[in-house]
Parts: sequence; C-alpha cells; structure tokens
Amino acid sequence: MIKKIIFDFGNVICYFTNDILIRRISCLNGKTEKEVFETIYKKSDITKRLESGTINSEEFYKELSVLCGLNVSYEELKEIFSKDKFTPIEGMNDLIKSLKKRYKIGLLSNTGPWDYDYIFKIAPIVKTFDTITTSFEAGAMKPSPIIFEDALKKSQLKPEECLYTDDIADYVEAAKRMGMNAIQFTTTEKFRNDLVDLGVIIE
Repeated sequence: MIKKIIFDFGNVICYFTNDILIRRISCLNGKTEKEVFETIYKKSDITKRLESGTINSEEFYKELSVLCGLNVSYEELKEIFSKDKFTPIEGMNDLIKSLKKRYKIGLLSNTGPWDYDYIFKIAPIVKTFDTITTSFEAGAMKPSPIIFEDALKKSQLKPEECLYTDDIADYVEAAKRMGMNAIQFTTTEKFRNDLVDLGVIIE
C-alpha cells in the first residue's frame, strides 16, 4: 500500500528553464548567450558542485562572478540566477492538495540553496510537505542512492510504501532500484491517471 508520494520539483511541480539566467548574464558581460551557456554548463561544473553541496552559496557567488566577469552584489547575482526560473505546472498544486488529504507528501530534488529559496516563493505548497530532501543538503545528486536513502530515512517508511515521480527516466529507474514505486512524469493528467492505476485515491 502506498502511504507517501514524493515529488521532484523541476518539470514536475514547476517548469524549469535556465534561458532567462543566461540572457541576463549575457546582457551584463557582453558575451553571446551561447558563450555564457558553455562557460557555465559545459566548461565548468560549478552548478553541480553547488547542488551537491561541495561548495556553499558564498563560494558559488565568488566563483560565478569571476567565471562570468560580473561585478554585482551577492543579492543581485542570487536574483539574476534564480528569479523567473520556475513556472507552476497547471493542475499540480490542486492535485497535491488532494493527495495531502490521504497521503504523506515529500520533495526530492537536485537543487542548490539559491533555487531552493525561490521554490518556496513560486510554490508555497512545498512548505506544507512532510519531508524535504535536497541534493545540496544530502551531499549527493540523483541518481546517487545516497539522496534516495536520505528521503526514505526521513519518511520512516518502507521503500515499497513510497511512490516517487520525476521527469527524468534515469532518476525514475534509480528510485525503482531502491525498491520504491516510481512514475515518469510527463503531464498532470497522465500522472493523475497513473496514480489511479496504482490504487492511489484522489479526492
């Protein structure tokens, strides 16, 4: 019997894009958007180190400023990095509210502290979740078993009593290897139907 439903955040609860961030930095440093993208995501592992907890927010700020040739304050760069990155997926907020009437709800997300702060602004329902596991706090990113173990430990439930949903197939398979039920997320409607097929009651 499923007792808890655990959600990824990006492209599950909210759509996610880095396009706005890249455009903003391009306007500041005069580089093309392609150059900015390659600098941050191809030639550097800075975002992965932030999301895995290897570096903290202050270290990230200093390194990103040098990497992109920026001269802005900590708070300005934090806003440039995270603001408008997320857009709520239609129907998910109401679906989560319905599920919360009968089930425990959790979050399991690869994210860094800056984006994590904005998660609560764009999707305040996350504040009501029973458990939250983030990669930067767990010290590991999906598909590492470590982050799933953290989520299961906080849940205090057997893996088979938990259901996880993620838009990335590899992460769905990683959850299954841990013994969890898992569904790849594509649309709200399909996810709702998949839940019903598994016997989840939606009020």
